[in-house]
Amino acid sequence: MKTITDEQLNGELGETLVKAKVHRLGHVFEGRGRLESGIDGTIEFRDPATKRMLGKTVAVQVKTKRDGSYTRETEAGFEYLLRPSDLAYWRGSNLPVVIVLLRLSDESFYWKSIDAGVLGEERRLVFDKTSDRFDAGSMDRLAQLAVERGRLGSFVPPMRIGEPAHLNLMRVGLPDEVFVAESPFKSGRDAVPALLAADGRHFDWVIRGRRFVSFRDPRGGPLEAIVDEGTVEAVETDLVAATDDRDDEVVMIELLRRTLDAQFAADLAFDRDSRGFYFRAPKPLKPREYRYRSLRDETAATVVQLYPDKKNPERLHSVRHHAFVPRFERIGDDWYLSINSTFFFSEDGFRPHRFGSVLLAGKKRLDRNASVRGQVLMWRHLLAHNDASEAAEPSLFAYGAAPARPAGPLRFLPLEPVAMEQSVPEDAWVAIDPNASRLKAASEESTGASLGRLL
Repeated sequence: MKTITDEQLNGELGETLVKAKVHRLGHVFEGRGRLESGIDGTIEFRDPATKRMLGKTVAVQVKTKRDGSYTRETEAGFEYLLRPSDLAYWRGSNLPVVIVLLRLSDESFYWKSIDAGVLGEERRLVFDKTSDRFDAGSMDRLAQLAVERGRLGSFVPPMRIGEPAHLNLMRVGLPDEVFVAESPFKSGRDAVPALLAADGRHFDWVIRGRRFVSFRDPRGGPLEAIVDEGTVEAVETDLVAATDDRDDEVVMIELLRRTLDAQFAADLAFDRDSRGFYFRAPKPLKPREYRYRSLRDETAATVVQLYPDKKNPERLHSVRHHAFVPRFERIGDDWYLSINSTFFFSEDGFRPHRFGSVLLAGKKRLDRNASVRGQVLMWRHLLAHNDASEAAEPSLFAYGAAPARPAGPLRFLPLEPVAMEQSVPEDAWVAIDPNASRLKAASEESTGASLGRLL
């Protein structure tokens, strides 16, 4: 009587399901057929943007089980032990070889390179149920195995179709008019004592070559002390903002920076050394939280964070403030604000920390793409919602009643994401970069050593 075992059926079914999955992901699986002796087939990769076959191939061995647990299986991962004969055979292949594990009961697919064994126990593969799933997110890492590392310039394009790129630019909406006047002072520095003597507290203006420029009307207030009142004139903003005169452009950049400073003075402070804005602390020894809407959901960030002294927890070591360095630039006839996120460190929430540059260097080394993107989205939310009409939006601070900030002369408009033709396979690069782990460890060690010396 002729029979077919359950193992034969499971093996055939597993190979068929893997083939279907690869094809759904946009690549090509070619089976070996009955004569296979340890390699079930190959995956050839296809450029998802151009549909061009790349001629880059990896060999695949499918291992299928109907149900049950893997060795040492937990919610996070499990282990799989390769046969010595299989490993010896695969290592002789001229193609990179991966093993795909399929469990039919829950239709779970996992994969691993046969060269990813534990050091000293090369037969033992340790699977992570998150990072080692056989799905669209794994295609970049799989494709990188096919790169011919002996040839300069060899590469495999990203396997995922494009993703949105969120720009750190915001378009600046300018008021229709700007006020210009003659001034008895050569520069703003010369004019400040006269303004303070007149009890003036507004500094959103620029004086350059005895010429006063501001979005604020100087008439009828302390600003009259630094202008010739009879020369004040309201002109169209474009006459100053859109000219090709280099001096006018420099004046405009400084005016925008000073106006931004005045418009957000209740929330942000300006650091002259870094030329950046940072969140003000509510009071000494008090943290602050800002609620905002990210790409999908409402979230929160601790924008003023207290760090106690490790040796004496009752003492404060430093305070970290979220910050950004603005850069105004004109593109065509429009003005844009570039947001360069960073941090500011203080002693108590107000005085700059004497080792702020060391603390900043350590923090920046640990920042990753997701962290930087989150900070840019946070600043974009704050700048775009500086309007009393946005009363329904989350207030700046998570606790206490915060009055709506009055609308200022500047509006900041977020730009739509740019659709990229292909996504950036950061996870794949980190996984195959032999220096990635070393650099990360060195950064953490360096940061810890710096903090240890300061503490």
